[in-house]
Amino acid sequence: MEFRIWTELIQQSGGTLHPFLPLLDRGLDAVIHRLTDGAYFPIQVKCRTETIEGMVEIVVPGSRLVDDRALLIAGLLTDDGLGPMLLVIEEGKFKELAARDAVRGDDIYSASFSMHPKTSHWKPYLISRDQLAERLLGGVPPASPQSVAVESAVEPMYRHNQWLGFLGEAEVIRRLAENPRLDLFRPFPDLEMVEVLARDNVNGRFVGLQVKTAVPVQWGEAHFHVHKATFRPAATTWLAGLAWIAEEGRFADECLLVPTEDLRNVASDVGVSWALNFHPHSPERTPLDPYRRPLAELGLCVGAITSGGSTAK
Repeated sequence: MEFRIWTELIQQSGGTLHPFLPLLDRGLDAVIHRLTDGAYFPIQVKCRTETIEGMVEIVVPGSRLVDDRALLIAGLLTDDGLGPMLLVIEEGKFKELAARDAVRGDDIYSASFSMHPKTSHWKPYLISRDQLAERLLGGVPPASPQSVAVESAVEPMYRHNQWLGFLGEAEVIRRLAENPRLDLFRPFPDLEMVEVLARDNVNGRFVGLQVKTAVPVQWGEAHFHVHKATFRPAATTWLAGLAWIAEEGRFADECLLVPTEDLRNVASDVGVSWALNFHPHSPERTPLDPYRRPLAELGLCVGAITSGGSTAK
């Protein structure tokens, strides 16, 4: 059911809606990134494989409704695919309208709705399966298929070793996982700038990270390249840059954490990409100094961003 929903959203929106899947399941099945304006939508999916007297009945423990602002998408899944109608409702509103029972001290919420409703308090939240992406896009027009295809077809001149790139992403995920307030998600498929998505599970705010990893070369500098064709600056998107010290088999203990809205002010224009030249613990002052962070504190720094605080040393 979940992957049917993700497929519908990607196909209907022409790639404008991009799913991120959880690395640790704490109640959300995905976060959808709306690329037109950078908005994020926490999602939980529920399904039934058969109806009872023509009704789809779903039951959700209160402990699984972790964010009143998250969208609950529920429907029927059969051998022929998704049913014709889907219930799409914020979790807070769902709790208001659903029947509630207590089982061993835990709240249990239940709902029953028809695929062809005439009168029901669920009717305002039932939409045609073909309108699912439209519900999340709202009044924001999707990117044209032509523009998406052009960007996807551009081949970057600079490709970091896949192993090294994976190693950097894994290191960032490990550091963020040390902060219990951060829920972590990865994109499915991996088609956009954000590679690791962190969600503050207290206030619901998001920070998306693009991770760059490089081996220091001349003068001890690690060169991070951001391809212009996929560069989308946003207040919720940051770049994390890690330097891999190959001879010691470890990452430098200082990293970069740069808001993408600031990136062009401190990067060099090298044609098809923006370049950041990062020397860990540089003895000289550089424009990157305000963005240097101890790698060991990366989880705390991202947590400070989601809580609205400062990441300054």
